[in-house]
Amino acid sequence: MAKSIVIAGIGQTAFGRLAGHSALELEAQAARLAVDDAGLIPDDIDGLVTDPGPAQGVLLGIEPHYLRLGRALGLDPAYAGTEILGGASSLGSIQRAAMAIEADLCEVCLCVYGDTALSSPGSFAYGRGDEAVFGFFGAAGLHALAAQRHMALYGTRAQAFAEVAIAARAHAARTPHAQLRQPLDMEGYFASRMLVEPLRKADCCLISDGAAAVVVCAAERAVDLRHRAVRVLGMGQAHSLGTFSNPSHFDTLPAARCGPATLARAGLSAADVDVAMLYDCFTIVVLMQLEAYGFCPAGQAGDFVAGGRIGPGGSLAVNPSGGLLAEGYGGGMLHVTEAVRQLRGAAGARQVAGAEVALVTGHGLGMNSHATLVLGV
Repeated sequence: MAKSIVIAGIGQTAFGRLAGHSALELEAQAARLAVDDAGLIPDDIDGLVTDPGPAQGVLLGIEPHYLRLGRALGLDPAYAGTEILGGASSLGSIQRAAMAIEADLCEVCLCVYGDTALSSPGSFAYGRGDEAVFGFFGAAGLHALAAQRHMALYGTRAQAFAEVAIAARAHAARTPHAQLRQPLDMEGYFASRMLVEPLRKADCCLISDGAAAVVVCAAERAVDLRHRAVRVLGMGQAHSLGTFSNPSHFDTLPAARCGPATLARAGLSAADVDVAMLYDCFTIVVLMQLEAYGFCPAGQAGDFVAGGRIGPGGSLAVNPSGGLLAEGYGGGMLHVTEAVRQLRGAAGARQVAGAEVALVTGHGLGMNSHATLVLGV
């Protein structure tokens, strides 16, 4: 990148069932917290890029989300937009902000995710064609196919999915604001209700109301701000748009194309990553990303995660806040705010010692879209 781009501020609301709070109210709260965290005032913001989440993005009609939120915040920015990439939208919004700053379209860009999916019936409850009668509902049915495929290709066992879920709960137990802090063990995992074979309830991310935001700017603009800025070392995207028309769609993720390439552009590899904030809508997606990013060869993620390797005290810190599986569903923005805390050394009891490089990923829509950020100090 021609300019050094940084994340200068972060903010988030509580996550869970937040009855009586609109998505715009929560987003405005997170946005103001992020601006204040950066040591700025609203008048400093001249860019706005938003991720409306599933309820706002699907259920609220065609008015652009950035327009609704910008109006609520009282902003008249030089640059604005909304990303609709499913779970890759939050990272996409930060990438879009970085490109706008590089192009001198704005100087300080606010990136905001927010939604009330838990309080908005129908956010995720949609069938996928006639196959819905067999359990093919929403994202769970789609990712169950990917899990079945991984098991068929590589002999992956359900215990591998369990290891991911157990690690997420163990991390969340050290995260005061996490929604799901109760411990989980192998017995508890297999007692979890089957939803779409082979995925159980414990394999599936939470649904949450809440909002999170970050402030993005050029490094020189952040020199006198409140916290040590976190640098954007690399960013990338890849998309596989064929879905069922592509016979290899469930074999791998677009991450295999953009992940290692983004790390390479940053002059790094998987071995250099201290904190891996891997988008974890389902446990199978974590396994597939470990392979796609080069943490282990294809088909070996089950062995890689065995024995608590990605949990607290393991050799690779994956989602130390608990991720979507246990911290809360925040699009991909909670992954970013946790990465920033880790790199600031401000993550409290869950701090990864000596964290200098964080990988953050986003995985969206029908396994069609993927986004990567590499952050560092």
